[in-house]
Order: sequence, then structure tokens, then C-alpha cells
Amino acid sequence: MWRIFNMNKRLILLCAASLFSCLSSAASYEKVITNGQGETLDQAIDVSLRRAVEQVSGVSIESARTSLLTSTNNGKTKQLNDSMADGTATYSRGNVKYKVLHEKCSSYGCEVKLEVKVEVDPREKIKDQNAKRRTIAVGSFSGPKGTIIGKKVEELLVQDRKFKVLYDRLDPTLQYFVTGQVVTANTNKSVVDNSRTVELTGESIKDVKTYYSSKVLVKFQILDVVNNQVKWSATIPTTSSRNNLNLLVDIASKKIFNQLKDNIYPLVVLVGDNGSLVLNSGGNTVKQGQYFDVFNLGEKFIDPVTKESLGHDEIKVATIEVTKVLPKFAYAKVVKGNIAEIENHSIARKSAYTKSKRKHTEHAKPKVVKPKEEKKTTGIIL
Repeated sequence: MWRIFNMNKRLILLCAASLFSCLSSAASYEKVITNGQGETLDQAIDVSLRRAVEQVSGVSIESARTSLLTSTNNGKTKQLNDSMADGTATYSRGNVKYKVLHEKCSSYGCEVKLEVKVEVDPREKIKDQNAKRRTIAVGSFSGPKGTIIGKKVEELLVQDRKFKVLYDRLDPTLQYFVTGQVVTANTNKSVVDNSRTVELTGESIKDVKTYYSSKVLVKFQILDVVNNQVKWSATIPTTSSRNNLNLLVDIASKKIFNQLKDNIYPLVVLVGDNGSLVLNSGGNTVKQGQYFDVFNLGEKFIDPVTKESLGHDEIKVATIEVTKVLPKFAYAKVVKGNIAEIENHSIARKSAYTKSKRKHTEHAKPKVVKPKEEKKTTGIIL
């Protein structure tokens, strides 16, 4: 039988610098097996339950360990404070359920073995997974097609999995904020009619041509919220001589995403033990067949005035081509340079490299020189 270890039975509280709230509606349980020893059976169970919470939820350790036991006696609630002898205090949040697998008491004390289900909030685990990710939010893009572009940039950030994309732009953990203005997003159409009639024959020739000119011009900024400064500002033009405005909107959105990612999270090349090369990004952010220049990081430069890091010296060592794209990463191969020179955690930036077309020359057949034929003279020779 499962016993409930909660506010009505035993309570282990979190004694930390800040208070934590438990959202039971979003909670689930995680099961562990623990052992505990104590002078009494209750103390042994307390120790075992505390260890279970330590394994699952994590705890804060203070200078004195206190176990708060709550029991009911004749309808009245009394609180028992039992200071443990080891001089540290541990507390946790939430409720636990447990069942006793084994218990044994003697003149030396009691020991128990419990199967414990610790209540956890799944959102806490998500927070732990995202702890090392930069937080970013995408603001509104004004102007024509601005809403669409802002939404596409946000989708690319989510798919990239390198950022923790925040919905609440007032979140105190926000580090970067992206905003912009679509200056132009339109397609101009012009019709040139050169139709004419041939005077000699009276034939009518229809000659009507339609020309298109599409353009998307976006100004955007990356704001460093923590340092209250503009980290990057750029204007991105995208043009076409076709009636393809929607395609240009997609291209402009990807350009914005690539620039902000290069400034915050440049692509990193990972070198496997077997010599394989992997880019730490996948999904829709890279494509098979794309080329990237690989740079090893050299000396770090410091601004002599502000004492801020200006970045590292970048030494180009190779050019790679993406060969396979997976949801979280992509495989690549070297097309120029030496793979042995690529260091682990090198930086990859988009390359202007283009693969030259090889001309397949067939072996020329030797020309057969025909012997000159002697001219034959016909007629009467005088």
C-alpha cells in the first residue's frame, strides 16, 4: 500500500534563501528506491524520504538539518521539531508517496528500504535543460509583411534549438530582443505592348511582354537587454525580377535569422573520434549542399579602453560541404583544405565557395590523313 507523505503526515520543507511554489496541476511523479536509518522507525523513514527527494528534485543544504513531523492527536495538530545530529538541514518541495519494501528495528535503531514516488513539476526539468541557452524574444516587425517576417524569424529560432525563445517579452531572464521594420515589400508590374500590323500584308502581330520587379527591404536590430545596448543593426535587401514576393519574404526572414545567430551563436564544428565532422545545428537552418568556411580560434583580443572582449583571431583552415541534415545537427565533409587542421569547436561561417564544373574531355580520335588523289586529266592530249 502506498502511503502519502504530505502536509497532513510528514513534511520536508525547502529551507533556502527563496521560497518555491508547487504547481500540483502540472506535476507528475518520479520513482526511486532509497534506504534510511534512524533511532526510530519514523526517523529512518524521514531519512529515506529525504534522500529520495535529493535524488529527484535537488535540495538546498543549510547549516542544520531539521525534520518537521506533523501528526494528529485527538483531533489536534501538533508539530514536532527533531534536530538531527549531523548538523545540516535539508528541505524539499512538493509531496511524495512511498511504500515500505523492508523495515527492521533493533536495540541499535531502525533501518528501512522504501520505494518512493516524488512529485515533480515537468516544467522544472525543462528549465534545467534550457539553463545554458540564451534567452531571446522576437518583437513586432512593422510595415508590409512585417507580421509574417517576425513570425518566420521566431519559427526559425525555435527550430534551431540553440535559443530559449520566450513568449513573455517582459520576462526578467530575457537577454536578447529582436525588432525590425519592413521598409518595402512589393512587386511592381509593367506591361510593354509592341503589337503592330504589317502594312504590306495587313497581318497583325501581337507582341505584349510583362515585366516584374519584386523587392523586400528590412531594417532590424538585435538588442542586448542585459547590457542595454544595440548588439547588431543591419538593413537587408532582397530583390527579384519575378512575381515571387512570398519567396522573397522567406529569404529575407532567413537572412535575418542567420545574421542574428552568427552574432550570438555562430555555427560550431565538432570533430568526432572517428574523424567525422558535425555542425551543431540542423533542421531548417542548414541545407544539404551548403558550403561553410571553417576558422580555428586564435588569440583573444581585449579592448584597451572598455576592457571588453573583442573576440578571437579567426584563422581559416578549410571549407566544408553539408552532406546530411538531421533535426539537431548536420554532417559535413572537407572540400578544400586539410581535415587534420580543423580543431574541435572551430567556427563555421557561410562560404562563397562554388564547386567548379569539371570538363569531361573525350580522347580525341587521331585524324586520318587521306592521301592526296592525283588529278586525272581527260581529253585529247596534243
